[in-house]
Amino acid sequence: MGKKAPTISDIAKLANVSIATVSRVLNNTNYPVKKEVREKVLKIAKELNYKPNIFSKMLKGGMSREIGVIIPSITNPFYAQLISAVEKECINRDYVPIVCSSYNSSKLEKKHLDMLLQKQVAGMLISTINTSKTFLKSLSSYNMKFVLFDQNYEDLEYDSVSFDFYKSSYLAVEYLIKCGHKDIAFLTAPIDRKSRKMIYKGYKQALRDNGLRFNRKRVVISSIKDMEFQGEREYENGKKLVKMLLKSETLPDAIVAINDMTAIGIIKELMSNKIDVPNDISVIGFDNISIGEMINPSLTTMHQPAYKTGTLAAKMLLDRIEGKEIENNKIILQPTLIERNSVKKIHIKLRR
Repeated sequence: MGKKAPTISDIAKLANVSIATVSRVLNNTNYPVKKEVREKVLKIAKELNYKPNIFSKMLKGGMSREIGVIIPSITNPFYAQLISAVEKECINRDYVPIVCSSYNSSKLEKKHLDMLLQKQVAGMLISTINTSKTFLKSLSSYNMKFVLFDQNYEDLEYDSVSFDFYKSSYLAVEYLIKCGHKDIAFLTAPIDRKSRKMIYKGYKQALRDNGLRFNRKRVVISSIKDMEFQGEREYENGKKLVKMLLKSETLPDAIVAINDMTAIGIIKELMSNKIDVPNDISVIGFDNISIGEMINPSLTTMHQPAYKTGTLAAKMLLDRIEGKEIENNKIILQPTLIERNSVKKIHIKLRR
């Protein structure tokens, strides 16, 4: 049988102080405790390798220490990075995240939302796929502190940490054009959420601003309802999109993929059909997930800071819950181009 974990009662006995004093020291309260007593308690706690019981803290004062987190997917590495940051920030501040995946289903998202409300969590972080203005406005009617994150919410009055998807897409297309590409396709899952709509808008505007005609036939949109609950849905969707693209009479010079996992599926399917990337077709993605650097060719992409998004969103929510001052409650993160090997530089001037 394993050794019993030390308690604050054990520390109190060894330090010859009350349990209340030990609690005040370990919880770093403002209650005055003599310096030598504080140092003695901390020294004994360290020697005993004392670990605080976070679940007992959750019950302190009857206030929940649980944070609800709703995201569209737990299998996309982008959201894995985001959740990792949220979890770290929560644990460091003695909160416990409850992660719920909507699997890109608005019905399941609503079910998770109702469950978390019934559970009376301390607050929620929500990356909603529901674009209904009625739904988004209804969030304010809930007696709950929440922060919207990942999607773009600059037209709403809520606390939010979002990303400039329009600019990211515009820069991606502009980069392909500067590399010498003129026939640029856009491959995507259904354009049914704000981020995808903004990426699509940026794609079209960048073409027009650079004197290229927008060709509706170069926009390939798949229906992935049949893969809604499959783990590798974005990757499989990328392969499916290429099969649809190959029905065209001619192939484009370059492809803008809706995200990195889709881009990786696209590259895999192109190579399977003996179409070389980037010599035959260039591919660029969005997100900058770690696997993009590991594949061959390594993926050129637009960096969307997932970890930073999760950290900032969690910090904003916890500060709001604890009544701390928030300087900026609407953060919009900016994109960065990550140049790798999946885009061919046709222009001599751009060769290294």
